[in-house]
Amino acid sequence: MNPISVLIGKKVTVYSRMGETEKQDVGMLEQADGGWVRLKKADGETMFFTIVNVRLIKPFEHI
Repeated sequence: MNPISVLIGKKVTVYSRMGETEKQDVGMLEQADGGWVRLKKADGETMFFTIVNVRLIKPFEHI
């Protein structure tokens, strides 16, 4: 079982990095498998992150 799977369908903040740049994106975690994380933002934008670039996934609610 993927440890991130408990966060699927939950509102989260994804903290990611590309080189020296760090970014925070908020949305609903839709998928996390195969080395990818998919996040659906409130504005309808879907973002994909490679798990290597994800530093932290923080849920808004206590699990």
